[in-house]
Amino acid sequence: MQAKSASDGRRPSEPLTIRTVLDRAVQPVDAASVVLFRILFGAIMAGWAWDYLASGRVTTLYVQPAFHFSYYGLEWLQPWPGNGMYFHFLALVVLALCISAGLFYRVSSLLFAIAFTYFFLLERTNYQNHYYLIALFTWWLPWLPLNRLASVDALRRGALVSQTVPAWTLWVLLFHTGMPYLYGGFAKLTADWLLGQPMSIMLAAQADWPVLGSWLAWAPMGWILSWSGMLFDLLVVPALLIRRLRVGAYVCCLVFHISNSLLFQIHVFPWFMIAATTLFFAPDWPRRIMQGREFQPLSVANHNAWNWTLKRSLTCVAIGAYLAFQVTWPFRHRLYDGNASWNERGHQFAWRMMLRGKEVGLGYALQDPQNGRVVNVQHTQFLAPEQAEKFPRDPEMILHLAHYIADKFESDTGRRPAVYAFALASLNGRKPQLMIDPNQDLASVPRGIYFNRPWVPKLSEPLRDPPWDIPVQQWSQHVELPEIAFLSNSPSSPNDVAVPGKN
Repeated sequence: MQAKSASDGRRPSEPLTIRTVLDRAVQPVDAASVVLFRILFGAIMAGWAWDYLASGRVTTLYVQPAFHFSYYGLEWLQPWPGNGMYFHFLALVVLALCISAGLFYRVSSLLFAIAFTYFFLLERTNYQNHYYLIALFTWWLPWLPLNRLASVDALRRGALVSQTVPAWTLWVLLFHTGMPYLYGGFAKLTADWLLGQPMSIMLAAQADWPVLGSWLAWAPMGWILSWSGMLFDLLVVPALLIRRLRVGAYVCCLVFHISNSLLFQIHVFPWFMIAATTLFFAPDWPRRIMQGREFQPLSVANHNAWNWTLKRSLTCVAIGAYLAFQVTWPFRHRLYDGNASWNERGHQFAWRMMLRGKEVGLGYALQDPQNGRVVNVQHTQFLAPEQAEKFPRDPEMILHLAHYIADKFESDTGRRPAVYAFALASLNGRKPQLMIDPNQDLASVPRGIYFNRPWVPKLSEPLRDPPWDIPVQQWSQHVELPEIAFLSNSPSSPNDVAVPGKN
């Protein structure tokens, strides 16, 4: 049988057709790189889960808050009571270590996928694109034979040992690794990003750095890093696929991710991507490094060509549907009217990373239907500081908390109140404008996926140069506030109501 190439198992002379792609998918390739990824994945995720415990984030985000911003339809998903969340994260540590060691690998990876997805869906204010990416990886791991080498399972079960894996195993991991790069680049093709925002604002916040601070605050630096970041995202995957450019592209990855880690405190994402991006090298690269001059490439022979069976046909349909979803879903924001960075529609689960810096002044008012009195609601009493900081950026989460406030009042009094939100927002340095109609009773607005949200005004303020930098407490002196209709017939004093920007 003819030997395959070490990189992808393909003979250069073969034409690229659906049949040849399927044939190549089942051909063996060296398992070294994907096994190393399994080891690194488990180690990184164990460190991540332990850090959540050691830093106190489990307590502040999942134990102490009285309210959690759940995803629509998943309100029933709530944190474990008592000390349950601490045990949950300890379980994540143990399961991640089992994955790294290859101990009961398939069971461990499936349980980790369930446990991580549970964590991921508990609190919407803690959404991160890299958590979404990790969740996708975790649901593929149980189906990938990554425990054939360097694993406890292989020591226990000699029949499991193999130096190779099917090529599709590597392809699945490469597809998911490439997604945040490519789609992150596509998402940056916006006017704000190309004009250097919000990067300039983010860099200006680092002006107190020793030595580098003055360079980071230099006006053109935001534009330079915005364009270089966009071009990196768009070009790095094609460069990694070209053997002659691969080493240089990976060096750029190192510089990019380490710089992001230092500048923006992105937690586990840079290190995860540094590990995952090694998959673009030839599958036997770990052997080459470990064996040095004594390296001998595996003699990998062709397997039988692809044969159609009912199981394989159903598998192809399922994978095809999954790929179609992942390719199209990030563009769903184009179905909605308005700017996704402003109304947040289609912003999540779409690799829209670092595209918006949004400062929001928010206050809630509650009107008692019995006497018409309108009073301010101190909404931060229900939230952790991180929740209170992040949720006002998203109108859907503002609506969610309004429902909670109304439900709580109704539970205590038996009366369903009206709840209003005063939200002024500055997007990427724009002059603040209303993000929520202040005369809309949010308690009467249903939650859900709707194409029209008339209670969310469209973004109308242009980008500014220099960006808006007036403190929130002074906004009322510079922004014209609308008439608040429901106050006219209220026995309350307007001073009782929290309008953002008023001292």
